[in-house]
Amino acid sequence: MKIPVIDRAECTDCEGCMAMAPTVFIKNDSGIIEVLPLDAYPEDEVDEAIKNCPCKCIRWEDES
Repeated sequence: MKIPVIDRAECTDCEGCMAMAPTVFIKNDSGIIEVLPLDAYPEDEVDEAIKNCPCKCIRWEDES
């Protein structure tokens, strides 16, 4: 299964990913955007977040 990953070193916390894929990305109690643990990820929403991320810090990874 593919999972979305955020490169924290590059992320500016713009919250664009949360707007485009609110079922996938959330801001945790520390104010950091993270990926929710899901059984499956909506590829169209995540692809849109990847395409529109201004700092290009979101990518797909194969879960091992």
